[in-house]
Amino acid sequence: MKLREEDKKFVNKWQEKRESKLQFFLGIILQVTLGAITYKLVVSFISTGMFDKTDFISYGIFGFILGVVVAFVKYRMNEKRFKKLKTGKQ
Repeated sequence: MKLREEDKKFVNKWQEKRESKLQFFLGIILQVTLGAITYKLVVSFISTGMFDKTDFISYGIFGFILGVVVAFVKYRMNEKRFKKLKTGKQ
């Protein structure tokens, strides 16, 4: 089975990324956490509400949990695709 150019790039990139799982997970978790906090900050600014420590902590925890879930799902999807392409390559 011949791989398309896009699939070849994915296999090469994912081989590098899967070796550094912690960085992959932390990158996604950080993005989602900062996104959740920024979302709450913008909503508070528009609605002229106050952004206090409890909002920061609650949205930080929410973003962290959501980030862990998203990172795990994305890792699993990429791993399945990698295995499928890798077995088709041989």
